Amino acid sequence: MITIKEIAAMLEVSPTTVSNVVNGHTEKMSEKTRQRIEEALVKYDFKKGMSQGNPGNGLKLVSVDFSIRFREKIFMDPFCAELLDSICVNLQKYGRYPVCGSPQSQEEAFKKLQASNIEGGIIVGFEPWDCQGFAQRVGKPVVFIDCGEGSYDNIGIADYEGGKLITEFMLKLGHRRIAFFCDRKNPVSSTLDRFQGYCEALAGYGIEYSNTDYYYLPDEKNLRRETLRDFAVNAKKAGYTAVFVVSDFLANEAIDVFLAEGLKIPEDISVSGFDDNMYARLSRPKLTTIRQPVYEKGEQAVRLLMKRILGEEVIASSFKLPVELIVRDSIKNRN
Repeated sequence: MITIKEIAAMLEVSPTTVSNVVNGHTEKMSEKTRQRIEEALVKYDFKKGMSQGNPGNGLKLVSVDFSIRFREKIFMDPFCAELLDSICVNLQKYGRYPVCGSPQSQEEAFKKLQASNIEGGIIVGFEPWDCQGFAQRVGKPVVFIDCGEGSYDNIGIADYEGGKLITEFMLKLGHRRIAFFCDRKNPVSSTLDRFQGYCEALAGYGIEYSNTDYYYLPDEKNLRRETLRDFAVNAKKAGYTAVFVVSDFLANEAIDVFLAEGLKIPEDISVSGFDDNMYARLSRPKLTTIRQPVYEKGEQAVRLLMKRILGEEVIASSFKLPVELIVRDSIKNRN
């Protein structure tokens, strides 16, 4: 039985275009293209249910994958859970249903997207340099989340502005030696933007960034906690009064280790995070952080994906949603 992908290849059009004809979404399509596809569907005896590899099943499916390295139990993570909830709720508004996963490789995500009953995908966590080639290879609509910018669809946030905003806040409160804690040896994508915002804020106060202020927090939990412990032991001697951590999860872990090593928060060391999720609100003291609109991120990703699936006009393929500084108790005023 012939498939949508095979017909698309024969006619030299996209699978999405053929799918739109099959599903009656031809409003924005030329009459000539629609007629060619309809003739091919009749000629090759295309059967909608059979071509989906699932006779009698009318479910329209979307692949949703979280490719995030350091997070353990991904779907229990507050960020991932809120994002997934938003994606699921908004997909259902369009009569679509998610097929969720946490692939260990790009190839796993690619194979799932090749299933004939998957219309497209939403992917969280790919490296920016992988996205364009992956999307072209898939041949179906794919929207990325937090994967930088390029010739592909991506929903992100104002990471640079957030990094600068929270660093400037600490500088205004009198902090002059601020460490940067990151889950990458060399920051990329969203972490790079946050890092650049941090460096720009320091420069604005006449403070030159030093490589010694950059602390890499490894994926492996014990190694990560040892890095935090070493910092805590030497923080006062090195003159640090604050740290900027790239996520609330890691900031919460830092607070836990610092307290165990006898550092009071924020009296001895101030701690800031990024996300404003459950970790920020449950930490003691409560965490000063940058709030990102996670639910809206999922909503915009679904909206953009459905425009691609339905063949509608897309004005912008990349979005940066705004962020907000949330002040709580983890940063001390040193003025």
